[in-house]
Amino acid sequence: MSKLDIKLNGFKVELSAQTFKAYVQNLPDSQELKSFIELQGDEWFFHWRKGKLYGIPKLANPYKPFGQLEDLNCNEHLQLLTSRISYLLPDIFSQYNPLKRKPFTFLAQKKEIISTVSNSIPDLPKLISCFKIFPKYILESKIVELHNDESDIGLFLRLKTNWQIQASLSTLQNEGVELRDLYVVRRQCTPGQRRLVGRIERLSDKIVSLSEFFDKIDSIHEEEVWLEGSKASFSSCLKAILGDKYKNFESALSNEESKLLIGPAVDTTLTKMHEFLAHHSPLNIAPDLQGKIGERIAAINTKEYQSVITASSVEYCFDAARTKRSPYAWLGIDQYGPFSRQTFSKKTPEIIVFFPDTAQGAVEKFLVTLRDGISIKKKKIDEDGNVEWQETSRYTGGLAKIFGLVNPKFTLEPLPWLKNTHNPAAIVYRETIEGTLASREIMPDAAMVVLLDNHTRLPDSENPYLHSKSLLLMAGIPVQEVRLATINQSKNELQYTLQNLTVALYAKMNGVPWTVDHDLTIHDELVIGVGTCELSGSRFTEQQRFVGITTVFRGDGNYLLGNLSKDCTYDEYPSILRNSTLSILQEIKNRNGWQPDDTVRLVFHAARPLKDVDVANIIAECVAQVGNEQNVEFAFLTISHDHPFTMLDKSQQGVNVKEGERKGIYAPERGTILQLGRYTRLLSTNGSKLIKRSSTPLPTPLLINLHPQSTYRDLTYLSEQVLKFTSLSWKSLLPASDPVTIYYSELIAGLLARLKNVRGWSPAMLNIKLRASKWFL
Repeated sequence: MSKLDIKLNGFKVELSAQTFKAYVQNLPDSQELKSFIELQGDEWFFHWRKGKLYGIPKLANPYKPFGQLEDLNCNEHLQLLTSRISYLLPDIFSQYNPLKRKPFTFLAQKKEIISTVSNSIPDLPKLISCFKIFPKYILESKIVELHNDESDIGLFLRLKTNWQIQASLSTLQNEGVELRDLYVVRRQCTPGQRRLVGRIERLSDKIVSLSEFFDKIDSIHEEEVWLEGSKASFSSCLKAILGDKYKNFESALSNEESKLLIGPAVDTTLTKMHEFLAHHSPLNIAPDLQGKIGERIAAINTKEYQSVITASSVEYCFDAARTKRSPYAWLGIDQYGPFSRQTFSKKTPEIIVFFPDTAQGAVEKFLVTLRDGISIKKKKIDEDGNVEWQETSRYTGGLAKIFGLVNPKFTLEPLPWLKNTHNPAAIVYRETIEGTLASREIMPDAAMVVLLDNHTRLPDSENPYLHSKSLLLMAGIPVQEVRLATINQSKNELQYTLQNLTVALYAKMNGVPWTVDHDLTIHDELVIGVGTCELSGSRFTEQQRFVGITTVFRGDGNYLLGNLSKDCTYDEYPSILRNSTLSILQEIKNRNGWQPDDTVRLVFHAARPLKDVDVANIIAECVAQVGNEQNVEFAFLTISHDHPFTMLDKSQQGVNVKEGERKGIYAPERGTILQLGRYTRLLSTNGSKLIKRSSTPLPTPLLINLHPQSTYRDLTYLSEQVLKFTSLSWKSLLPASDPVTIYYSELIAGLLARLKNVRGWSPAMLNIKLRASKWFL
């Protein structure tokens, strides 16, 4: 393995002195800050922190005085300095109009992607010139601590894209674009004005009527708005405008956009940005303090301290003793069977299959293949010229043999499709399933719902899969969707599809396909995901209702249970979260038999807690209350891809895709862990081997932040555990980019938000019969 050469997407800001002068005044209440600044005018830069307001004059002799002049130590006021540096950035880029000031965001002036693509495809409609995609640059200063007790300021650059549609709504409508349910934004915003206006209901006589809106504006003239430049808007518009040319255009667009975001392109952009910033260096931070833009920030290991490490590869475990192991999930299942092979209680499961009667032959053939396996023989000729047929299938055993099942039963329930071609698909599925369930005394262990390909694109309220899923889940039956296009795949494609499908189906029936290794030196270890779902699904609802989502795993990744809190308002959420957490912890304590003085480790993972809700503090109080007799090691981690940091490994030259084409160049190896601060780590979960194409953008690492209230603080162990939990998704054989504590919560939230659009849906059964099922996979 080559030596790590990890660089970040930022530049060190080298300060000219260790101290600087600033004016300071007590201001205990931050709520007074806005009015105070308005009174002072625009002569000062202000920064509030911990009851004090700091001021740095913008002019040599400000007209309005402020505070007392003090000497401040740079290391003790890095937050003030980073805030000041971010404030100065628009002045450095004065020739660019900022999209945002915090963080400072601007668009490229010379590069525009749609025009580049249009030049490569002949005879495109002129209207395409109204669609724009610009490179978008985001710069912000952050404090980093790559070595303990050595803090620095870095200026970090992120590169994204900005999508715009600069065609009038009437023009788009005349070209056949369906505008209904797309969103409009203001062409020009006054200071403090919201850009998003509303959701289109219809356009008539140049007046846009809105079905959802802000600020009581239910209609607006089309000359005041553009269509929102989202990917959904682009897709709707370009499909209508381009017709048969859309697929080629989309492919060319994706390739051109990727040229900005792959590793070498990001590295080149960083080099150019460094040259620009160095030319405008130093920054005048205070009258007696300057900041010079230094070199790229690199993670350098020394004999005394390691800032970056590579975790050991994750091994999949297939028995409780952890003696049956494999570096690959399917290889292990195929060789040893699933982890719960000996304890799985549904050895002869019944799986009910709902499908259109017009597809019965294809469905029956598919189910035989699912049950018994696929044979794919390849001709091989040895040195003596003898012909030998070699088995190459990746799905030879079938569901029964591989997963240790005995005579799994598939009950066919055809939908009367030929008789109901004029009825909505959702009604046909719904009536068949209702009738079938009503006639049964014993419910099946799982269900499969076969869909025609065009059904998957129907709105949620009309979607036959969601209607089917809602009915079956309310009956306590987990559901697996299968599209007709999947059933009709070739053997070469189907062998891999069936690997993923059978793993998910087994997990939905409460099976455990695999686990990972974990710390056995303590009595019990639990990893608990804390998530939230917004139920309205609307961007315009002020009074949202929320559901708390909790997923509980053993330290080895064995899924124990999922729990949904009752839905509540924002104000009610802290109380609901506290009650739900107390209930779950008490249940786990009783179930796992915690004894007095046992050592128990509780690790909580959260994505983005609700604003102004101190989830970590609520969880800490619950842990202390339930574990008052035990020695509880408690850790609360916030885990997210939404942050300004990127890692590049300059020693990683990627993996060959084909001659002259490599994927994953500069992508750090999966398991690379970099110290960003005393309580923060960056973790690479998607290395060059997992990246699918040479055009795939440089992966964003996970940012892991340990809450200071945590009593267990080994961030190396906790980061490696997060890595292991990315390998525990039973939705696919490949690792997820997020740990399942976060990923499963997102899957649950996504399904809950969609199922609420189905008439008669109730999530009550999810907390009863399906509590241990991975119904959401």
